[in-house]
Amino acid sequence: MQDRKKIGLVVTGASGSLLGFHAMKLMKALKESGQPLELHLLITSGGETTAKLELTEGKIEELKECADHCHDDHNLAASIASGSNPLDGLLFAPCSIRSLAAIAYCQTDRLSIRAADVMLKERRKLVLAVRETPLHLGHIQAMEQVTRMGGIVAPPVPAFYLKPESIDAMLEQSAARLLSQLDIDASSVLQRWS
Repeated sequence: MQDRKKIGLVVTGASGSLLGFHAMKLMKALKESGQPLELHLLITSGGETTAKLELTEGKIEELKECADHCHDDHNLAASIASGSNPLDGLLFAPCSIRSLAAIAYCQTDRLSIRAADVMLKERRKLVLAVRETPLHLGHIQAMEQVTRMGGIVAPPVPAFYLKPESIDAMLEQSAARLLSQLDIDASSVLQRWS
């Protein structure tokens, strides 16, 4: 059997919990269709607060049930905190400016940031769906720093040319685009420009 690709999702306190929800639901569907994926989930304390405001009742539990492993952001002894047991890819969706800055400047006092730091030092895929606008120079410099370190800054910009008929359709496409950055085959869902 093919080795499972270990993929992590971090949901931070930025607005956009539905994006993280759609990314995890899509990964679970791809796993159920035969892609060998092992799914790790971490919701920061800010992510929990924002998700309670943005998601309908039961969605946080549904999100957690999709994961093979749920991690506590305060547990720096978790498997994903070690370079000897890294993930194959890690997605922050949504990614807050706080998390972006912590990653850019190696402030690894939380598991989410330590796991991101491991991805960078092990030269693995780290994708940050930064959710902020407008941006000031400090935000842009943090994005530059993460990019220079090997991370991918991928704000969830909708493909309006697809003429999405609902927010869910738009988010599903955004999630599929983000997953493709982690080398996950989402071609069954991803619509491309023709």
